[in-house]
Amino acid sequence: MDGLLSASDMRGLVDLLKYPDADNDSSSDDDLPKSGISKLGPGDIGKKVKIKIKGNSKKGGGDEQEEKGDPLSIWDLSEVPEVPYSDDAVTDPRIKPECDIKFKQMVGSEDVFLQLSAKTPATASCECMTITMNLEGEVKDDVDCHLTKEHLDIRSPRYRLSMPLPHPVDTESCTAEWDADHCKLTLNLTLNREYDYVNF
Repeated sequence: MDGLLSASDMRGLVDLLKYPDADNDSSSDDDLPKSGISKLGPGDIGKKVKIKIKGNSKKGGGDEQEEKGDPLSIWDLSEVPEVPYSDDAVTDPRIKPECDIKFKQMVGSEDVFLQLSAKTPATASCECMTITMNLEGEVKDDVDCHLTKEHLDIRSPRYRLSMPLPHPVDTESCTAEWDADHCKLTLNLTLNREYDYVNF
């Protein structure tokens, strides 16, 4: 019986393994150990990021200032793309029309029957995007549509829409259709993403 613990050794082991708040009779957290790891969250993963800001500081130097990024933020300010134009749609009193965005794939018989291509149902395998909006009470001549690679701007006497596009588009191959019976504008946009050659 040399391998057994004595009563004082057993009490010492119980004190060593006892939870810090074992005097509490709450059984809700008894199964989980209280360690420092459980206090960590997703923001604690990875290195702390420092943001470098270039420009003139108030102290009169052109030196770079380093600021720590917020560890709880989803992304850094340097990752957010800047809009290269002034957007006044927020203060515009006109109505913002509701949009319906649908993605389309150009599917051939080799995709349907033989499944030779690497296309999937995901939007990464879509070549086109269709944006449909109802502009009740408008006529075709009053609607002004301005499209850039990453932004759509629709203006009319009653409606105003300023919307960044979810993917870059090829502005030369895009088309617009007006349905006079239902006052509906349909834009057919051809996507022009960076890695489209991999998916098609």
